[in-house]
Amino acid sequence: MLSEVLKGSVAIYFFIFFAKLLEVSIATIRIVLTARGNRVVASIIAGVEVTIWLLVFTTVLGDLQDPFAIVAYVAAFMAGIYMGILIEDKLALGLAQVEVIAETDEAREIVGKLRGCGYGVTTFECEGFEGKKTSIVMKLHRKDVPSTVALLKEYDHLFATVTDLRKVSIGSIKRQMIVK
Repeated sequence: MLSEVLKGSVAIYFFIFFAKLLEVSIATIRIVLTARGNRVVASIIAGVEVTIWLLVFTTVLGDLQDPFAIVAYVAAFMAGIYMGILIEDKLALGLAQVEVIAETDEAREIVGKLRGCGYGVTTFECEGFEGKKTSIVMKLHRKDVPSTVALLKEYDHLFATVTDLRKVSIGSIKRQMIVK
């Protein structure tokens, strides 16, 4: 077994750390994919994840008296959660909903820019504390959220929220990055 080959070497701690880091990062991404309804991809990732887990666990289990192996395992678990979240943020898998409440004139301008970029945008009149407003709602790919938020930051008098969506069951979302 691998633990026998590396036994007595500092390399075993590096193996434990980096393999566990990889396994927990993969697990974090799998959990996100599962929550978003990507069953097939999540199942495949789970197979890779459990294979790595078995290798690492049997290596650590082989010598529970070694505190450095346990420390490497625990430190990698903590770092793996952090790393998995970073990776998922960079991949930006899934969909989001952006809702904006703005003054009506400003809203018309925002809607024009968004539609000019090919986004489907829905608006409706609403009323806020200071009178009539326009609400703008759109669904988009999470990868497009940063550029959309950057466009919205050009306006001073609005309120915007971004919400993750699980999936869209009817209709489609056209993907196009906003370019200024």
